[in-house]
Amino acid sequence: MKVSSLFPNSIPASRTLGLLVMPLSLLLLSCQEEQETAVEKTPRPVKVAVVHEGGLPKVVEFPGRIEPVQKAWKAFEVTGRIVELPVKEGQEVQKGEVLAKLDARDFQSARDSARASYEAAQSVTERFRALIEKKAISQQEVDLAERDLLTARANFERAKKALQDTVMVADFDGQVAEIRVEDFANVTAKQEILLIQDTSELEVAIQVPEQMLTVPVPGETDAEKVASTNPVVVVSSLPGQEFPARFSEFSERADPVTRTYEATLVFSPGEDSLLQPGMTAKVRAAIPANTVSGSVGFPVPLGAVFSREDGQSRVWRLDPETSLVAGVEVTPGAIVEGQMVVSGPLKDGDIVVTSGVHRLSEGDEVRVWKEQ
Repeated sequence: MKVSSLFPNSIPASRTLGLLVMPLSLLLLSCQEEQETAVEKTPRPVKVAVVHEGGLPKVVEFPGRIEPVQKAWKAFEVTGRIVELPVKEGQEVQKGEVLAKLDARDFQSARDSARASYEAAQSVTERFRALIEKKAISQQEVDLAERDLLTARANFERAKKALQDTVMVADFDGQVAEIRVEDFANVTAKQEILLIQDTSELEVAIQVPEQMLTVPVPGETDAEKVASTNPVVVVSSLPGQEFPARFSEFSERADPVTRTYEATLVFSPGEDSLLQPGMTAKVRAAIPANTVSGSVGFPVPLGAVFSREDGQSRVWRLDPETSLVAGVEVTPGAIVEGQMVVSGPLKDGDIVVTSGVHRLSEGDEVRVWKEQ
């Protein structure tokens, strides 16, 4: 007798096993989802900043490097061997002073030969001009003689210039900053021999944010807009000293990546100054009153501001009681030294997230990261 016949209403073993497995699978799946949800909801560590209503500093500093306004690499126009190098690095020189000389013997010989050829061509041409008046020669012969004279004259002038080019002189008053060759070295034409620079006037190039420009004024250029900033050059190694500067150049277009304009300022270091080209410096300038930089708002670190697909700028405001973040729409303003002035529904004392803002979503829980 079969067991099933004894229990006609019993459920087959295979179905019983299936009914037991299904709840178990659902239970495991539910546990897995709960674990994944728990992982997803782990608070992200973020950096934060407390915002205060105000504006950017009225005085800002821009880094730069000191360079001479006038400098020139000196090179010979001809190839030869240096026989005189009377200057040293750091030496002050005057305009027209000899800086270096090449061996000129071959150039002198070439000039003398070219002069002799030129004088001979002159003699032949003068004789032919006299003969043509007597109808003793043809006009064609005179034309050939005059053509030879022109060629001889050009060769003579070229030889004279080559001889002159064996002597290198200073083009302006200045200082020998660098020498790249030694005495009696063989050099080629156009090879850089030494650098001379005028240190009576120095310059510094800086990058000016576009937001620092004043509001449009009819007929006023960007250079004129920033001229009212009363810039001064300061160097950390010379504390307490300021060198008044003036804008000499201002780029017409902003850099497409940094959105900054390059401005060059010129200043005089004064007599017996310790300033030297190559030193790092800062340009300290006052922000014009009519710039957007002077507007009131909430200065926040640049890393706090982000935008999504709609292009609207936002910041994440952190609720300190719940540790949840909420997006706040803001209008970006001026940027100076890593700070942006934003306007929007913020209030003094709000806490905003300053790191990892692109990885957060509305209502995410975060944990304030603290340095150890």
